[in-house]
Amino acid sequence: MKRTLFALGILVGALTIATAPAQIVYSFEPEDLHGFAGSGGDGWQVLRATTGVTHGEYSMGVLWPTDSGGFRWLFGNGARDELLPYLQLSKRLLMDATVPTGVSVPWSNMTFSLNGPSPYGWNQLTGSIGLPRVAGTRTILIDLESLPLPDPDIEWFQINFGMNAGASHQLYFDNLRLYRTACEMTAMTFDSDVHGFAPDPNNLSVTVSWNNGKMRIASTGGFHWIFGGSVPGLAAMVRRGDMVVMDVTIVSPPPAGWGNLIMSINSPAGWGQSDYTAEIAQGTNTFTRTIALDYRGVTLPDNDNPAYCLLNLGINSGGPMTIDIDNIRIYRLPVEGD
Repeated sequence: MKRTLFALGILVGALTIATAPAQIVYSFEPEDLHGFAGSGGDGWQVLRATTGVTHGEYSMGVLWPTDSGGFRWLFGNGARDELLPYLQLSKRLLMDATVPTGVSVPWSNMTFSLNGPSPYGWNQLTGSIGLPRVAGTRTILIDLESLPLPDPDIEWFQINFGMNAGASHQLYFDNLRLYRTACEMTAMTFDSDVHGFAPDPNNLSVTVSWNNGKMRIASTGGFHWIFGGSVPGLAAMVRRGDMVVMDVTIVSPPPAGWGNLIMSINSPAGWGQSDYTAEIAQGTNTFTRTIALDYRGVTLPDNDNPAYCLLNLGINSGGPMTIDIDNIRIYRLPVEGD
């Protein structure tokens, strides 16, 4: 009976959350930063800050040691009711990440885990998610669909951030919130073709093909542009959004264990290339994950009906890699009523 009543309470709470416009999980307002503040030390700083604030008055600053990059786990507070009801609604989240002016690193990414007492235990995401490398604010998409959720009456439940960078870095996080499928604008479904995507005809080191409702890209390694994806109305969509979202499957992982993706939008207004890099492969793992490429600040078409509007994808990997891409959509900017 106790479990039934508690589960009913969680359901009522979830329904209340579903009707709340913001659907914010953590806004990093408390001094303890939802527990993460306790993970500083050894030269790492985790602090409440006013840099990179996108909701409320504070953000969470994560500062690497001044003379090195490296990896560190930041642990949440384990307050079940601050987290679990949200993930029961959606295991896809968005979070804003800001790099301050004057800071840059060769690479940076993060992974995540969900943790609770036995038998649930430690559940870690396969692969990592790209973090901004240069100054500016970008939104990252956190896809936790592959991780199970615990029983609703679990004693404690936490989300943990695994931070990594190739040099001393500074990042400010804010507004961890639910991803909203209602904000998606479907662009490319690959139901019957690849929507014009193709490599440079002189580039024989990468191929693009249609594969049973998906676009397959097979690369011998290194960096390659895949040009020319388009559909009617693409210009109008990208002008109303700020992220390109897609589902990526690692069919054959690269032997060096890493692969990533960038994008550009090309129109008569010019070539608009994003400075955000999405991580798409890690180790020898094969998996499917939803990724997002934040393209804020790039050159966009100056009207909804230009002579052309093309989406280009830049794939990079440490050796041969094959991926499938499906369901490319544009995540629209908030409008009144969201």
